[in-house]
Amino acid sequence: MPKYFLYLFCSFFFSISAYSQNVNNNLESIKKKFYLYNEIGADSSIYYMNKLLKTNKNEYKAFAYAAIEYLKTREKKKVNSKFYNDSINKYLSKTQKKKENYTILFDTHILIGNTSKRRGLLKSALENYLTAENYANLAKDIERTIKIKGNIALIYQNMEELTKAVKKGKQALRLVDENRDRLNNRYYVTKRKRIFNLAAIYSSLLKDQPKNQVYADSTLYFYNSLLDNKNYNLSPFYKGKVYSGLGTTYSIKKEYAKAASLLEKSLIAFKNSKSYSYLYKGYYNTGYNYYLSNDYNNAKTKFLAALDIKKDTIIDDDYLHIHECLSEIYLKEEKVDSANYYFNKYSKLHGILSSREKEQYKETLKLDKENDFNKKLNSLIKKNTRKTYIYNGILFILITSLIVISFSVVKNKREKKEANKRLEELLNKKSSSTSTTNNFVNLKDSQNEQIIKGLLKIEQSHYYLKEDFNLYNAAKKIGTNTTYLSKVVKEYKKMSFSDYTNELRINYIVDVLTKDKKIRSYTTQAIGELGGYKNAKSFTRIFKKYTGITPYQFVEKIDKEL
Repeated sequence: MPKYFLYLFCSFFFSISAYSQNVNNNLESIKKKFYLYNEIGADSSIYYMNKLLKTNKNEYKAFAYAAIEYLKTREKKKVNSKFYNDSINKYLSKTQKKKENYTILFDTHILIGNTSKRRGLLKSALENYLTAENYANLAKDIERTIKIKGNIALIYQNMEELTKAVKKGKQALRLVDENRDRLNNRYYVTKRKRIFNLAAIYSSLLKDQPKNQVYADSTLYFYNSLLDNKNYNLSPFYKGKVYSGLGTTYSIKKEYAKAASLLEKSLIAFKNSKSYSYLYKGYYNTGYNYYLSNDYNNAKTKFLAALDIKKDTIIDDDYLHIHECLSEIYLKEEKVDSANYYFNKYSKLHGILSSREKEQYKETLKLDKENDFNKKLNSLIKKNTRKTYIYNGILFILITSLIVISFSVVKNKREKKEANKRLEELLNKKSSSTSTTNNFVNLKDSQNEQIIKGLLKIEQSHYYLKEDFNLYNAAKKIGTNTTYLSKVVKEYKKMSFSDYTNELRINYIVDVLTKDKKIRSYTTQAIGELGGYKNAKSFTRIFKKYTGITPYQFVEKIDKEL
């Protein structure tokens, strides 16, 4: 009889174990669908992650929420950051920090870090990557450890902490070589990524210090090592990146002939891989190398090819510089109409840049230097006296353009003075202000008093920062109806409920920006989200309406004043 019970117990135990194993295998199978988003599409991956949310296992719930937030952020969809942050933290806090969970905890923190990186929150990304690195070490998972060290190196590179980036990149590469046998057939793929990583970091260092021979040699060494070893099995796209990196390095070293040969190879590789964004950048790099070597015909060909590829409306530094270089080239070729066309286009593009971007190009506003078109056109006129009447017309257009630019500069200075004045008024107003509802006076009856007290509680709890805050929910929370609440706000505040909401939110944002330097480093989108705004454009418009200046101007001046 005892043997019979023992048999039943063992059978039951093994059945439960088998069932548990099947459940875990099924969850892992669903989890892996996330990593197929490039093949099956983001929406399909989100569908599987929503299925994963139905489990009762906290670690998989945390991963699913992190995965969905990342995919929505990647696809530029509307994301309720607070909801996902709260959900992820809720289930992470319930997840046991034990051996079998180290891997999924690593994966979850990687996703949180990647999302933060896409939002420009580099400090948050770094914190999550470092946490992931700890879990990879605990799990003794060498591939994940190598991968996360590479991610951390790239974050340091983006933060311009290049010394730390090099150190982390070298750690990752050293781990690859120390664990060659364990990596097996993944060895060369893993090492290739780490070498790319280090080459890019040294390239950034070289751009900061062009005369540093150590940085140049290190950059060339790592890029060449990828070409010298056939085991890396580089695709056309990766070959293009290597040739481009080598060519740019030689261009910085002013070895333009070597640079041209390599950059031309990169163009062929990018064409074969149909990597048009890299092809655009490749045409610019190749054209600029020819331009620096005074080969203006080839430079012009490459610059025009780059402009032909670019279809979006985003003005990047290369796009602006191409127009400047083309205007110079056509002047040297004495093709006045073309020179004037690209100079005017350059001036127009320059005029719509933000004040920060203008600062980067302040030298181009000093037209007494290389870009003094007035002198250059006069030189052409002397050489072509029979076309004087044509050149005079062009000169008039050029002078008009210069006047427009000068006016833009003067206007910008005036706007800065006005912004300074407005900033002082805003800070003085903020330092002397109290709760918005303290301005409600002459309460007429007890019902009004109840509403005012309700609004005061809303302000004190910062409920107005939540996404669901509106007239209906506020009335419901206070215990009145929307009509009466709107009437009371209109009567005592002399404004609509919408304006009242915006005033509370903007006052809150002004306060936190004034007090917290960390928040001033956030993007406009992230700052707006702190105040309950989900759209950076509408937030900027509302902020300027209430303060007279943009969020960027406010942060810029605060940083100078405090």
